[in-house]
Amino acid sequence: AFEESRARLQIDAADGPGGRLATWLEHEYAFEPSVKLLRQLGVGSLLVDPRLRAFAVFGFESKLGPGSVRSGADLLLLLRGIKDEHELALLRKANELTQAAIVACSRRLEPGQTGDDISALMHAALKSQGLRRTWALCLVGPAAALPHGGAEQPLLSKGDVVLIDTGGSLHGYQSDITRSWVFGGKPSQEVQRAWNTVRDAQQRAFDAMKPGVTCASIDRVARSAIESAGYGRGYSSFTHRLGHGIGMEGHEEPYFDGGNKVICKAGMTFSNEPGIYLPGRFGIRIEDIVAITEDGAEHFGSWQKGPQSPA
Repeated sequence: AFEESRARLQIDAADGPGGRLATWLEHEYAFEPSVKLLRQLGVGSLLVDPRLRAFAVFGFESKLGPGSVRSGADLLLLLRGIKDEHELALLRKANELTQAAIVACSRRLEPGQTGDDISALMHAALKSQGLRRTWALCLVGPAAALPHGGAEQPLLSKGDVVLIDTGGSLHGYQSDITRSWVFGGKPSQEVQRAWNTVRDAQQRAFDAMKPGVTCASIDRVARSAIESAGYGRGYSSFTHRLGHGIGMEGHEEPYFDGGNKVICKAGMTFSNEPGIYLPGRFGIRIEDIVAITEDGAEHFGSWQKGPQSPA
């Protein structure tokens, strides 16, 4: 209960969920008061987000009874997998603003900066575009060969590959854009070839997107493009799935991965983010957000044109 005022500020914020709030005193613990309110509302069982922490699942079930708490994954996909026109407009704008912020950040890069230095610039650029709850993963040179980076912080030099994966929230809807380019110089033949291969894989995947195809088949299209260019089979250089759903959360169902049999439907939104990672050298990832339409797919914002700038 002592957190009620702070919780209410978050719940009633412009991008908060709204709704009723159950409070509990320290000696009561959370689940008895929560279940009491649920029963007043006529609720006897719960479907929960599969990512809900285990202690909460066990706590609710201890009060509601065995079998009363079940996974709500299928319901979440029905409720949130397909976006309406208003939601699509917010997602489109959020990702357009994020692309503009990356370009603005790129103009402030200087030799000697670390990934953390670039991240600070990226947060400022995102906030200047009106985005909230911003985040940024900024990797330099060989650090980008690990898709999510590591402990090392190489100093930026001319000719290094810069990878920026970043986003934020616009009225509760998320952005997620990645750009990879060479800082202050022309790409080597090796970098140019890898960049072209990733961009080709991204475009081929986009061209294959339409209602009625499986998420797994889209992942296969991108992976096959990278394999045919000689970068190894399976996950050898393209080490992760092609993409994830996006909406009110940055990562949500459904996913573009090789095992996902979910059928694409108009209104579903995804990241499209193939990559090639060469340990000790560099990594290339290009990520854009797309929406399935009635006869194909829509891309939010602009495609990256080449490896010499993020635009």
